[in-house]
Amino acid sequence: MKGFRKGLFSLCALLISGALIAGCGSKPAEQPAASGNGGTAAAAPTDEVLQKIKDTKTLLVGTDATFQPFEYKNAQNEYEGFDIELVKAVAAELGAEKVEFVDTDFKGLIPGLQGKKFDMIVSAMYITDERKQTIDFSQPYYPGGLTIMVKNENDTIKGAEDLKGKKVAVQIGTKSAKFLKEKYPEVKLVEVEKNVEMFLELESNRVDAVVTGMPAAKVYAKQSQKVKVLDVELTQEYYGYGVRKENKEFVVALDKALKTLKENGKQDEIVKKWFGE
Repeated sequence: MKGFRKGLFSLCALLISGALIAGCGSKPAEQPAASGNGGTAAAAPTDEVLQKIKDTKTLLVGTDATFQPFEYKNAQNEYEGFDIELVKAVAAELGAEKVEFVDTDFKGLIPGLQGKKFDMIVSAMYITDERKQTIDFSQPYYPGGLTIMVKNENDTIKGAEDLKGKKVAVQIGTKSAKFLKEKYPEVKLVEVEKNVEMFLELESNRVDAVVTGMPAAKVYAKQSQKVKVLDVELTQEYYGYGVRKENKEFVVALDKALKTLKENGKQDEIVKKWFGE
């Protein structure tokens, strides 16, 4: 019995030894295929919007196309403006070959974003603490700030204090409306749906002033020649792209794209085109 066990042990040792020797001569396990740039294949995006861009090469943008020179429709019903041109450049950096715009009243932009009617908001929207409770923002892409617009012949309104008791046009859902309601409740607000309606209310003498973003106010005043923008900065604000809170990776990608456009000079070219030096 002892001899049998000893022989069996020797046989097992021999088999194990042979297996080890054979293993040393075998090929190593297959490695993942390398990508074309020499690294490992890129992982698929986990962000819903980034995956959609990868699959469809399209970015869906919500905007209120009534706010020259940021976003508006020309005589051919085509989208134009600073925001329009810049976001197309951003989209190209993200790998999107096409940008589709969804024209939406400003007050409906955040609900539309949350309802997934579009991927992001690009509509001269100020980054505010209140809005950040419901959506996220990209890094700021342009400075704004509220100012006052009056008729050329109006010399009685020189600042915010002079707006008390006066009729002032603002667009519904904007920072202008919120600012005046909180800071100057004595102002008689005239809230309108479209940005251009504010200026028409002023030019037709139905209101005494308009409170809106300074960049757009200056451009309109230059075109109109009937109104002027006071050298008054009511607030310091910055415009940002609105994004759903669950799309964190998309925000990172937007910030990276904006950084690239700033560094290569493309954003400055677009700023100069729409706002001058």
